[in-house]
Formats: sequence, structure tokens, C-alpha cells
Amino acid sequence: MKKLVYMFLVLFVASCGSDKTASISTDASRGVSSARITVQSVLSNMEQGKYKEGELLVKFKSGVLSSSSVRSHQSLGASVMRTYSLVPNLEHVKLPEGLSVRDAVISYMSDPDVEYAEPNYILTLDSASAPVNDMYFGQQWALRNAGQFADGIVGADIKVPEVWALDSSDLGRNSNVIIAVLDSGIDYNHPDLSPKIWMNPGEVANNSIDEDHNGKIDDWRGWNFVNNNNDAMDDLGHGTHISGIIGAARNNVTGVSGMLGNIKIMPLKIGDANGNGFTVAIETAAIQYAASKGARVINASYHLNGYSNAEASAIQNSGILFVNAAGNDAANLDFSPRYPQNYNLSNKIVVAATDQTDRLATFSDFGPNTVHVAAPGVYVLSTVPEAGIQGSFISMCTNSFVAGYDFCMGTSMAAPHVTALAGMLYSFYPNFNLDQVKATILRYVDRESDGYAGLHSLKGMIQTEGRINAYRAVSSLLSPSALVATATSPNTVSLTWTDNATGEDGYRIERSVSGGPFAQIGTIGPNGTVTAAFADAGLQPTTTYVYRVRAFNNIGESPLMSNEASVTTPAVEVVVPTTGSGGGGGCSIGARQNSASAAGNAAVMLIPLVVVFLMRRKKK
Repeated sequence: MKKLVYMFLVLFVASCGSDKTASISTDASRGVSSARITVQSVLSNMEQGKYKEGELLVKFKSGVLSSSSVRSHQSLGASVMRTYSLVPNLEHVKLPEGLSVRDAVISYMSDPDVEYAEPNYILTLDSASAPVNDMYFGQQWALRNAGQFADGIVGADIKVPEVWALDSSDLGRNSNVIIAVLDSGIDYNHPDLSPKIWMNPGEVANNSIDEDHNGKIDDWRGWNFVNNNNDAMDDLGHGTHISGIIGAARNNVTGVSGMLGNIKIMPLKIGDANGNGFTVAIETAAIQYAASKGARVINASYHLNGYSNAEASAIQNSGILFVNAAGNDAANLDFSPRYPQNYNLSNKIVVAATDQTDRLATFSDFGPNTVHVAAPGVYVLSTVPEAGIQGSFISMCTNSFVAGYDFCMGTSMAAPHVTALAGMLYSFYPNFNLDQVKATILRYVDRESDGYAGLHSLKGMIQTEGRINAYRAVSSLLSPSALVATATSPNTVSLTWTDNATGEDGYRIERSVSGGPFAQIGTIGPNGTVTAAFADAGLQPTTTYVYRVRAFNNIGESPLMSNEASVTTPAVEVVVPTTGSGGGGGCSIGARQNSASAAGNAAVMLIPLVVVFLMRRKKK
């Protein structure tokens, strides 16, 4: 009897093997990549890049017959364009008309013979050439500094091309933000500016009727407050130069590149080349006009030496962000006040000028309590009126005979960089109010501590001690994307998403249960990587949960929630067998096996019972 027991134990052990034996599968030879690549991961990656419509790259698993791959393509109406020897079983596929890349990925990934299917992504050359085709962009060091002027320092700029590179299609982009330029007028016929001039939607051009009943006949593209007529043409050049910095047409194969694309510039002429105008009364009327017509930002490059209650009240009551040049007397405004710079108003930003080496310009006014931020204001190339307005136009900047473009310097050139940045923020973040736009500009500046040695000159000189960085400000709260929810147990869901924000304080996670309302379930702190993650525990089995996330900081939140991700928790715990070559084995009974191995193990287990049965019959 002891021998029989011993034989039984030996055979039992023989029927139990290593974890390799327990995990035998008919597709074991197809590699491990299929376990790592899921339809969710492919779809998530699609959110990050641009790809060619109507095409796909499909890789079949090793050992799959060509006839099987042909059937897979035929079932979708797709055809093979090319194959690759470098990557075996990879095929470049042409999709039929009407089948989206996303739907094709889902279909192919449901095929057990397919290892992965993904879009045919478009590569972008990482060249150092100008990102736009405007003729003089290379000389606009303020936007991208390549050291092109007077020993300028590479990178001492405000990172505007990086903003242009953002794909803003899902950011709640608000088009045609209106910016009022209170100045010497604008050359509204300038080829780089004419497409950007604001048109009054309440007025018909040149019909001598005051349709909008504001006392100004035919004010269809701004107003001349000096001569009280509708011709706001610039005869000095100052307002045209400022307007070009803000919004000169980009990618029109001519001239310069303005910072803003979606922009309408409102010409409000408050003074002329003969010194007429430029009074608080005229200025106040212009501010009132700007407020009544929906301007979001006012650019103001002027000052007076006395305190004006009317001017202060007009600015304060306008509800518009008022961006003001600091002045060009190298004065400390904390001790030598001038106005509007020194009004204590919350809707105002005062701007100092920096040069091509990131240092405070020698002429720039400053003041740690009065001046908020700095921006480039030296060797700034922009638009000036075309020749022919009054014979040959003599530039106020260089006293040269020019037609269309010239270099100027002054805090008047620094301020419109900030004005344009405010317009960018209103455009990318339509949910932001004035205070949030201002706070974002002032928070996300470059300082000496960020590696810009020249900005040491701003320490103790202005409030932020920094020069604006358009990219840091605009990208600070970009909306999260590619949210994926995965049930890891009946009670737990794992969330991952792409962190697009560069200045978030954290993320808020919201959840809906079985179609109910969304409610916040938690927050996480700032994320240091491209992909963020969150685990939701204590859930119920067989329940559908929908999630969404949003970035936030102490200023506001991203313009949009992420995409919604839905998942249903399983009924029971899913036990995944251990794989790999290490560790001891376990009994294969109950483990995932193919039918052949399962039948063999069962037969081995029955042998001791058969032997015992036969021996007992023999004794009888």
C-alpha cells in the first residue's frame, strides 16, 4: 500500500510543471508585443501627432499566413501599398474611401492575427529655419533671438514661434479678439495690416448713415478722435509700428510676422504728426469707444505728468486690460510718478523694455512697485506707413525714407508684445477674465533663475523681475487629452492621460456613475512627465464609470475638460497567470492550458486510481 501511495505522489508531481507548462498557448510563438500594445494605447497615441488620412501601418503576428492577412484586408476593403523586410509582417495599407483611420485601427486591432495597427504619422523636420515665410521674420529677434543684432544672446526672446506651433483646435480657441490701439492712427491700407483691421459690425461703410446710433457716422473701421471723422490713417508712424508688432499678417510672403493670428486691431487715432490731440478728453472718448465695441485689450504708449481723475476713472471703468509703456527717461517711477503708469488700478500692466541681451534697456523707465514686467523694446522691426501717404514717408524711428518697414526702439515697442500676449491668452482661454489674463502674464515670466543671465538687470527694478515668455504663459493650462480608463479589478480603475499643461498646480478628476452627473472625486499635484495617472478605488463590480479631468492652478483652469473615458468594472477578479522563465512551477490543473495539454494531464492523474482498482480486483 505504501508503494502505491508513493507512486501516486510521483505521478501527481509529474502532472504539475513549471509556469511555462501552465501557460502553454497556441499563439505563444507570436511574441510579447501583443500583450503591451492595446487598441487604447494606439488611440491614445493618435491624439498626439498628425497623420495621413486614408492610410495605416499594420503588423501581423509572426507565423500568420499571407492568406490570412489578405482576408483581413479584404474584409475592410483595404489594399497593401508596400511591405517591409526590415520589419517583417509590416504592411503599408491603403484604406477604402469613407473608412476613418480611427475606425480602421479598431477593426484591425480586433483581429487576433494582428499585432498592431497604427496611423501613418507625418514627420516634422526639426530645422532651425524660420517657421513662417515672411520676408523679414529673421530680423525679428524679439520673437526668436538667434543673436542677429549687436551681439544678441541666443534665446533671449519671448518664444512666440513655440506658441504658433501649438495645435489649438481643441483648446476652445476664441477667434478675432479685438485690441484697441490708442495712438497716431494706423495705416489701414498696409498689406501686412489691412487684413487685420477691425470692422464695425453695426455700421455700413461710406453710406453717410449712423447705423449704430453712437453719434459717429460711418465709423466702420475705427475713428479719428482728433478731427472727429472716420479716417484713422496714421501720419506719424507710431501706431502703425505698434500694430505690426501685435498682429501683422503672418505667412503672406512679405514683411514681418505679427504675434497674433486671430486678431482684429481697432484704429483709434488720438493724436497726429503735428501734435494735435493727445489729450485726456480725446483719450477718454477713445477708451469709451473701445469699451462699447468689445475691445479686450488697450495698447497705450503715452503719459502725462499730472494725475487725472478722468483718465484714471476711464481706465478703471472700461473693464479692459490697459497695457501701458513705462516711458523712456531711465527714471524710477516709484519716485518720479507719471500717468497712467502710476495709477493704482488692477486692470493695468506697465511694461519696461529689454534689449537683445536680455538686459534692461538703458532708456527704459523702471520701478519695483510701479512697473510690472519687461518685454523686448530695442531694434524692433515692424510696419510703418507705406510711401505715398504724404509724398515719401520719413520714418519717425530712423528719419529715413522708407516704405513699409523700419526698426524702432522704446518702451512703446515693448508694450505691444505684452498686449499681443494678452490677446493670445484671451484667444486660447475664453473662460479667463481680465484678472486671470493679467495674473498669467505676470506669473509665467523668465527670470535670471531660469538661466537667463541678462535678466539679472531686472532684479529689484520691476515687480516680477522678469521678461515675458509667451509660450510659458499660453501653455500653462492647456487642456489634458487622450484620457484612457482601464479596469484593473472589480473595485479599481486606473486612469492615464496626456499632460499638455506646463504650469499646472494639479488636476481635478471627475466621475459619473452609470450615466449620472459628474462629481469631483479627487485631485493630484503637478505632473513632471508627459503622461499623468490616477487610481480610483472602492468601486462596485459590473458598473459603468465615465471619467474626465481638467488642469488647474491658482489662477484658473484649462479651457476644456479632457475627453470622456468610459469603463465597466468586471464581475470577478481576473487572475492573470505568471509568465516568464524564473521561479518555481505550480500545478497545471486549473491553469490556462490548451486542450491537448489539459487532456494529457487528466490522463496522468487517473493512472494511480486505475492501478488501485485493478489490484483490489486481483485480491478478490
